[in-house]
Amino acid sequence: MRNVLVSLRDSGDPMSRQELRCFAESTGLPGLEIAYASAGGLDERLLDEAGMLFFGGSGAYSVLDTHDWVKRMLDALVATVDRKIPAWASCFGFQGLALALGGEVNHDDARRELGAFPIHLTADGRADPLMGHLSSPFFAQLGHHDHVDRLPSGVTLLATGEKIHNQAFKVDGAPFWATQFHPELRKATTIERWNFYRAHYADDAGARAIDRAMEATPDTPEAQTILTRFVQWARANPRR
Repeated sequence: MRNVLVSLRDSGDPMSRQELRCFAESTGLPGLEIAYASAGGLDERLLDEAGMLFFGGSGAYSVLDTHDWVKRMLDALVATVDRKIPAWASCFGFQGLALALGGEVNHDDARRELGAFPIHLTADGRADPLMGHLSSPFFAQLGHHDHVDRLPSGVTLLATGEKIHNQAFKVDGAPFWATQFHPELRKATTIERWNFYRAHYADDAGARAIDRAMEATPDTPEAQTILTRFVQWARANPRR
């Protein structure tokens, strides 16, 4: 079985390799592969062979884009649920999964989040095998324009935020967890990514304000333990 990060960035984007490194370090999976959804890497063969799948962020793309590869990615997310492949999705992946299952995603620059923010567990989150050990609130890294306004049916809300309510859910009856926040990132890697995409997020004056705000935010090692626990759970409950 293959453990694969499905990259939702272009293959030439240096942040795709940074994302692979961040997921490998946070999961403890040094042999984690990468497949590019935009280049057709998310195909039937990958779904057949996958032991664990990870879906990350996108940088310059939105799940609301009309690119053919985005539509194929949404279909593949549904197939991942149907096949009960142990899977994790962050940010773009979280939004894509919610949209693919019938939820509502919207774009609103006024509600974007960049940096570390407090995340609160729901009662179901406190009982969840991946998140139940966390403090509530705990801090996690975020970086997004789009957000999930309405969750689809058939999922359980695990965590909420103070600015964006829907921050984490699990698909009912399937080993698929998803978060708006990035448990694969820490403060230093969030800043690294922000510096690469800064022109996409803000003009010069706005970027300097974001620089100051991000430097003042805490590090988030507690959130990274979620992915370690996901791998432990998946190994104890392998795909059959």
